Amino acid sequence: MLNRAASTSVSRKMTSKFTLSAVEQNVCSLLKDYSREYNQINKLAEPLTLRITGGWVRDKLLGLNSHDLDIAVNTMSGEQFAHGLSDFLVKNHQTYGITPHSIHKIDKNPEKSKHLETATTKLFDIEVDFVNLRSEEYSNDSRIPIVEFGTPEQDALRRDATLNALFYNIQRDEIEDFTKTGLQDLERGVLRTPLPPLQTFLDDPLRVLRLIRFASRFGFSIDPETYQAMQDPDINKALGFKISRERVGIEVQKILQGPDPLRGLKLIQKAGLDNVIFYWHSDPVVIEYNAQMTEMSEHNQAYANLNKHIAQVLEKLPFLIESLPKLAQRWEESTIFKQNFILSVLLAPFRGTRIVWNPQKALKREISLSESIVKDGLKLGKNDSDLIGRCVETHLAYHNMVLDYRSMARSEIGMLLRDYKGQWELAHLANLTLAFCNEETHLDRYQQFSKFVFEHKLEDSHLLRPLIDGKTLSKQLGIKPGPWMSHVVADMIKWQYDNPSGSEDECMNYVRQTLPKYV
Repeated sequence: MLNRAASTSVSRKMTSKFTLSAVEQNVCSLLKDYSREYNQINKLAEPLTLRITGGWVRDKLLGLNSHDLDIAVNTMSGEQFAHGLSDFLVKNHQTYGITPHSIHKIDKNPEKSKHLETATTKLFDIEVDFVNLRSEEYSNDSRIPIVEFGTPEQDALRRDATLNALFYNIQRDEIEDFTKTGLQDLERGVLRTPLPPLQTFLDDPLRVLRLIRFASRFGFSIDPETYQAMQDPDINKALGFKISRERVGIEVQKILQGPDPLRGLKLIQKAGLDNVIFYWHSDPVVIEYNAQMTEMSEHNQAYANLNKHIAQVLEKLPFLIESLPKLAQRWEESTIFKQNFILSVLLAPFRGTRIVWNPQKALKREISLSESIVKDGLKLGKNDSDLIGRCVETHLAYHNMVLDYRSMARSEIGMLLRDYKGQWELAHLANLTLAFCNEETHLDRYQQFSKFVFEHKLEDSHLLRPLIDGKTLSKQLGIKPGPWMSHVVADMIKWQYDNPSGSEDECMNYVRQTLPKYV
């Protein structure tokens, strides 16, 4: 699988020139015309100059399509420029054949990496963002910088990597490399920071995850000095207190759903970043409450084992992907499967460890640490966190079922598979992977069990519904609904597993026999 993943790396044969699409040509021609008119009227010492920034330049040089048109403006705010452009289009509607679209102002939102107001509008049916060139200055305790108008050089140097700091000067129709190494690094596939890496990461530790994401997405390598800085203990701490869990989660999701998540995970594991990336909560109140109520020794031991466990998985998983066509197929066809499968395997060291999820509630409901990592640490959705937590917590029960299924009742197997709510195959493949990594069994035991499940029509166990609904039960038994009903329905489901051809009358007779246990 690693060879297959490596094949997704983009070809880096490139030049400093590229061809604009028809839409891009139209956009650039319009922007050139407006800039020319503006400069002729205003005659400023520094003429209005527009540059396309960000990933668009990188992707175009790599021969990839890009729809992110971010335009940097040198002499005014993005909103001022957008309104001026709109007025220009009103006067020249017939020339360009488009009408001005409404201009949407995107306010500052540092938590989403929006440090300046941005104006966005549509030109020739594509979204275009306008923002002024800027410089940034950071404090020690926040990744939110003080932002001011800046020069092209300052704007380029503040970026996360040299190959992401390339600009396309619209007026001159040329690439600008103000870091001096961006084009060379892109051609070689090397990620390095424009400024010294340690300070770059201390200013904004999210850049660590962004570089790892780009490495896994494009098959790039990380410059040794830059990677060494990622491993600094101060960076580890800064990732924990400077970056919101939402931002961590977004980057991790992109890595896990990307073309080569194993590459990204290897970079995370070798840099020793797993402890902070897979942290279990973001609320200090919850963290403090759990620390007071328990010694946290189980939690700490799980984190002590995590790095070694990830290394073991990364060593053995490529073989499994190559060996199991079903796993390879699901891996390739579903990014969500890939993400949830990987997390179900990686978080195994947390099995059996629990936390109080919300100490402010009277019941103080506990959840597994693995579920909390996914839900509150990575901010994935409830369905994903519930599934991953269930896969982690039921590994031993599932593994024992694989070993002993021939001596088990059909209902025992069906009820366990039912708990995965339609994601049985993901749970099966994750448990198989854990068993293989732990050298607990051979692959054929799991493959035999999978065959058994399909032969006995248990693959859709989650779809089995009671033959008799609650209203009918209550009426026929002459008993008002109450706590007894959930127990009876559960028993009914078990009976249906063991009696797949049973009739409704036979099911009711069974219910009458089991009812005295609950009323």
